[in-house]
Amino acid sequence: MTIVDVQEIRKLEEAEITRGISAEVLMERAGRMAAAFIEAYCSRGHALLALIGKGNNGGDGLVIVRELLKKGWNVSVYLTTERNQLGSLCKKKFNELVHAFPNLPIYEYPCPVPWTKADYVLDSILGIGMRGELQGEVASLVTELNEKRKSCFFETIAVDCPTGLWEGSKQNSLAVVADLTITIGYGKDFLFKEELSHFTGRIEVIPIFDQSPSSYSGFESLTGWELASLFPYRSSNSHKGNYGRVVIFGGSRGYSGAPVMAAQAALRIGSGLVQVGVPQEIYPIVATKIFSESLVFPYEDSRLFDLAISQATVVAMGPGFGLEKDSEIFFRTLIELDKPLVIDADCLTLLARYPELYQEIKKWAVLTPHPGEMKRLLRMDFSVEQRPEIARSFVKDKKITLVLKGVRTLVAQEGKPLFVNTSGNPGLSTGGSGDSLLGIVAGLIAQGFDPFDAARCGVWIHGKSADIGADKRKAKEGLLPRDVAENIAEALFWMRSASRLVLDQKSQWKEILPYYIS
Repeated sequence: MTIVDVQEIRKLEEAEITRGISAEVLMERAGRMAAAFIEAYCSRGHALLALIGKGNNGGDGLVIVRELLKKGWNVSVYLTTERNQLGSLCKKKFNELVHAFPNLPIYEYPCPVPWTKADYVLDSILGIGMRGELQGEVASLVTELNEKRKSCFFETIAVDCPTGLWEGSKQNSLAVVADLTITIGYGKDFLFKEELSHFTGRIEVIPIFDQSPSSYSGFESLTGWELASLFPYRSSNSHKGNYGRVVIFGGSRGYSGAPVMAAQAALRIGSGLVQVGVPQEIYPIVATKIFSESLVFPYEDSRLFDLAISQATVVAMGPGFGLEKDSEIFFRTLIELDKPLVIDADCLTLLARYPELYQEIKKWAVLTPHPGEMKRLLRMDFSVEQRPEIARSFVKDKKITLVLKGVRTLVAQEGKPLFVNTSGNPGLSTGGSGDSLLGIVAGLIAQGFDPFDAARCGVWIHGKSADIGADKRKAKEGLLPRDVAENIAEALFWMRSASRLVLDQKSQWKEILPYYIS
């Protein structure tokens, strides 16, 4: 979904109002859609404390509260200002809410905030109209919110953007630290900055406009409900040959688990067949570790190697590969193959040593470096703020799709929009996570995805699988690559369900319209 600046969002709002879609209709669309996504996301409980500001962001929050109350949620409301200070539209939504739910617990400033009553705290204090650093009572409230999040262990959901975050924010700015940001209409550019990811957490973009932006930034968010169109249900008339053959090369002494994790993910994403080539010295170890559905062989056996390559749909390389001379020679053989390639880990380091090998790539290759590997590939350092520029410039004149890992992983290919990921959590900060991503991307290419689509879908699925795994385990600590692989099916289900959710919510827009025309 296109990422825009705040000025473009304002233009879209004005254009909708000119067409006869009132601000209240847009608020209803936003609140109803956001509430539906909150229901889909939240698994730890149904107790929510809504912090309501005086403007339209507070009005969005009140619509969310109403919709969640209809679903049976246990909701409390805290007005961050006196009710006579509420803006006109926000006040209308508040009065409607109180009339519909007269027993709703309501707390008002300056009374204490009942932090312990919530599994989730809804930040609906300030939206994108804010400029400058927070001050006064709002600054104190945001500071308290962030502190209580650490001690009361609720999750924070920001409506449109975390309060205090704006285009000029820095890493040390004061703003709400959100676990999930539900941004409205289109993604706002500042929300996707790597350096501000501490504040935004996971991001979900929800549509409310009938029109598209008037200008195109070339910068897009990876949004699960949009990617779902690339994943139709499989035909009943199919067999393993329809879903391709992944051949993974990796492993070395002490690193026998890496290709196993990649193979597990390739199978779980739906590859028809998965083969793993490893050095002879670790072949017996890998053969006992690997899924029985995978085929493993020693790649020094030229007959087995030639047979695997002749049948391969895609070749993935790098997990635990090693950097010895023998590994280097073998890498040169692999990179000259007339197959789509997925390159990670040690093979990226080898490619950095010999950049002339880019010229040997015959079909599209996907490179998946983390920041350290990217710096080796470039032979230079770069700041976190330079990531988008670095990604775009690196792919120029190369037959490469780049996956530059990070909190906001970037997917770049020359002539394509730059995509930024919205899924994932700190549980992925463990060894082997990259091996799982390699297997997912390779498995999608095997099933017929072009490398660019495989990369952007693979990145989102990898992150979403980690989100589902962390939610199931009730903690991000200790999330393992095998947990990620085991939740790929649920990530696909969530993607398809979210697509249906958006369609269902959009179908109700015409029902909303007659009641709220200004």
